[in-house]
Amino acid sequence: MADISKVSRRVEALRRDAVDRDQRHQTIYDARAQKIDQIAPGTMPDAWPRPIVANLIDASARQLAENLAPLPSINCASGEGRESSERAKKRIARRTKIAYSYIINSALKARMPQGCDWYLTYGSMPIVVEPDFEAGAPRLRFDNPMKTYPQFDLAGRVVSYTKVWREAAWKLADKFPEHAAAIMGRPESPWDKQTSPDAELEVIKYCDKDSYVLYMPERKNLVLMDMPNRFGKVPVAIALKPSYDDQDRGQYDDVVWPMLAHNRMAMLALQATQQTVRAPLAVPTDVQKIGFGDDQVIRTNSPEKIRRVGTDLPQAAWQQDAILSQEVMRGTRTPASATGDVDASIITGKGVDALNGGYDVQIATGQLMIGHALEQALELAFEMDEKFWPDAFKEITGVINGTPFKESYTPAKDIKGNYRVSVSYGFASGMNPNQALVFLLQLRGDQLVPRDFVQRQLPMDVDVAQLQAEVDKEQTTDALKQGIFALLSSAGIMAQQGMDPTMILTKAASIIELREKMPMHEAILKAFQPEPQPEPASAAAPPGTPGAGEGGEPGVPFGINPSTGLPGGIAPGQAQLGPGGRPDLQTLLAGLTSSGRPNLSASVKRSVPA
Repeated sequence: MADISKVSRRVEALRRDAVDRDQRHQTIYDARAQKIDQIAPGTMPDAWPRPIVANLIDASARQLAENLAPLPSINCASGEGRESSERAKKRIARRTKIAYSYIINSALKARMPQGCDWYLTYGSMPIVVEPDFEAGAPRLRFDNPMKTYPQFDLAGRVVSYTKVWREAAWKLADKFPEHAAAIMGRPESPWDKQTSPDAELEVIKYCDKDSYVLYMPERKNLVLMDMPNRFGKVPVAIALKPSYDDQDRGQYDDVVWPMLAHNRMAMLALQATQQTVRAPLAVPTDVQKIGFGDDQVIRTNSPEKIRRVGTDLPQAAWQQDAILSQEVMRGTRTPASATGDVDASIITGKGVDALNGGYDVQIATGQLMIGHALEQALELAFEMDEKFWPDAFKEITGVINGTPFKESYTPAKDIKGNYRVSVSYGFASGMNPNQALVFLLQLRGDQLVPRDFVQRQLPMDVDVAQLQAEVDKEQTTDALKQGIFALLSSAGIMAQQGMDPTMILTKAASIIELREKMPMHEAILKAFQPEPQPEPASAAAPPGTPGAGEGGEPGVPFGINPSTGLPGGIAPGQAQLGPGGRPDLQTLLAGLTSSGRPNLSASVKRSVPA
């Protein structure tokens, strides 16, 4: 059992140390929720309780969080020797699928935008690893960093984690019925007054390597839960935004006041416009009667002197409003090109890259910090899985890079103390997909990287092994079709040379018919499948008889090549020529001299078709 007095003193010390940080968190929360009166009371008129300008902090945070939200790729290679063997590859692939199952079953893909939003807004993103005893597996959860108080050792590991929140009294009484009376208060107790069921009470959860404690400071440190930490570690990994001091600082802490000033200038401009429209009417002294309404007539000798007594806005006010707008944009570190609001008629691609340079650096830095925290969280999940369910047989399913998988494992056998996980957003981290794709193609075109490297760095979800297998199949199928096309194109030449092309045409027609029932390669194999040969005779005929061929094949006349059906020594392309391959008469008489006389010279040319 934990000493509640010692725990409460430690928690209070942590809260006192983080007073400034909590104030910044509350300010940025009110700014994004447009609760301006809680930040600067009295600045909003009753007619306009909300700002009239866009909430650039909220828009920038959402857009940048959406760019950070895609999950990285995971690899469980431990760096051990001989990992190139098939057995080692199977072990690595199994552990990688286990890690993906933690992420899939925890629905991190859908929750990443919220977690990245917290990381940008508050400067930290806690990832809590919790055991799900019903499912028998660890689960990863993003925790709201508001009112969280972690402690770190010199190595950056979390040694204690405290979360403070407020919850309705009736909900707490329903969750902990054994403490319902103490939660709702006792009427007879002078120091423990009865509270309303809807009143929100403060609850604190404290965790260290020894215990979990849940208590209520407003009820004299009433302990709702106290249990030992069987894991022996604080199962929390935190992505911290880089800061110049030891405090969590969000990206928009310093942008709140410029945004409020920008809204104030817009309100003053609106007020001035309203006063100008409703200003009194100034008329010359000879006007005795003024009519109001449409199409009224004012009689005067100086109509040019009739005007509204307006209040013109000074030019400096518009300039100041533009400066404040630029300061807000600069403070959020969001270039105009990121939202498509480029204030230029013509802009080059190089100019867009220059505008987006700082934006890409933010994404790369955020991916670095979030990826490191995910590595720590997955390593904690591996260790928790092995410690809590070592001998359980588990089956996992999911989709990795667009390819479904189904795997079974036993933590004690397949994890076996190897918790190493590598998380990578790819070497093109921080680039937009178009830039990354062009850069990869340039590297590949100059033969600087192999095709496998390019496929693994593609800015999309692909299974590299399956993708390459499909590419190989397509290329081989295309080569088969090209071979068939070449064979068909030679049918006319074969007919001219005296050969019968009917067999080729018949097989091509059968390929068309078979293609409707099976893949192309199977149709080609079946169409060109050789016909079964007849059974050989019991005894071969002696040489020289009509039953013995040139190679001794039964049933083939002597001197005939059984593969071509031609006499021995004659190539298939010479079947229509004379004996010995001599040219025919037309070839002999095809040449003519300049005087028109026939050229009777002859030559012999023997060629074998390719």
